Amino acid sequence: METTKFLKSLRARKSYTQEDVSKKLLVTRNTYISYENNPLNCPLDIIFDIVKLLNGNIEDFLYALKQDYMSYEIKNQEKEGD
Repeated sequence: METTKFLKSLRARKSYTQEDVSKKLLVTRNTYISYENNPLNCPLDIIFDIVKLLNGNIEDFLYALKQDYMSYEIKNQEKEGD
């Protein structure tokens, strides 16, 4: 997923661990891990908070989201063609 790669790369640029981010967001480490591994199931306000905390650009996140959606659509079309 492009969104997962995006969040992980932002976190790495800041040299934050998942624990660091979870503490700053006031959530458990496991909760943050679930957000990072599947941002599409993360509440939108939390995504904005994560991107802001990591000094990211929300437009870049939305672009990654679009890539994920397009990939998902292609996979579904391929399944329907079988």
